Amino acid sequence: MKSYKISSEFSDSKEFVVNLPERFDHLGGLVIKDNRNVVKKVDTHHGTFVVKSFAGMYFFNRLAYSLFRKSKASRSYIYSEMLNEKGIATPAPVAWVNSYTCGLLTQSYFVSVYEPHQTLEEILKHGSMQDESKKEELYHNLAEFTSRLHSLGIYHEDFSMGNILVIPTSNGYQFSLVDLNRIKFQNIGYRKGVRNFVKLGIPQEDMNLLLSKYAILSQQSPERSINLFWKDKKRSSLLRKFRKRIRSYTVAPLERLLAGKAFLIFFDQLQTFIDVYSISMT
Repeated sequence: MKSYKISSEFSDSKEFVVNLPERFDHLGGLVIKDNRNVVKKVDTHHGTFVVKSFAGMYFFNRLAYSLFRKSKASRSYIYSEMLNEKGIATPAPVAWVNSYTCGLLTQSYFVSVYEPHQTLEEILKHGSMQDESKKEELYHNLAEFTSRLHSLGIYHEDFSMGNILVIPTSNGYQFSLVDLNRIKFQNIGYRKGVRNFVKLGIPQEDMNLLLSKYAILSQQSPERSINLFWKDKKRSSLLRKFRKRIRSYTVAPLERLLAGKAFLIFFDQLQTFIDVYSISMT
């Protein structure tokens, strides 16, 4: 069983979208990311798209997405629309599609329009930003962008270098956000705003510069902001390690059992039984 939604602007792409669960692994195009999730740039008759396959979902997550939570793909689509409505740049959403086996979510895909911009990571790590004055301008513009996000109540929980596209303009730099499924819409105080930079991953000297600019825009002390940030970063690192260790001894073993071969065989056999029963009743 499948569920999906396609933007009215891309209704001609229905066949491409609906068949993604069967065809994604065999699609051509450029693989942009291939870690837990796979992201591909794909040329179609209707334009150049980015297709993200959400993989590596734990059993309990699959269950939650199947019963009461929106899938990561559908959230990405919804949040793209919401950001665009608020005037925050993000690649235009094309569609999402979910595939289920016996009512359990097994595959989830989000499709957006391809934007030919480098990520912040590519610009900083691949030598595109050697001019110190341009780098300072970049961080000033990024601080302004982040401050605007927070004033609008937008909190990107995966606010990292790889999820920020940089758009050079005649007046500096603008930005476009990707990987939106973990965005929160809430009131953001200054302390929480500073904490939002924890996953950014830029060098310490650059981070201190960015924090100082963010503090000034927020009418706060740069020194205090820098101190708060590095305390939060250390605390976040320790907490992440603690959670990972706890999970490895509790939830993870049970999930491995439920996602194991025997469990998958059971679901396949159950699906076959349902299909045969459905045919016999027609």
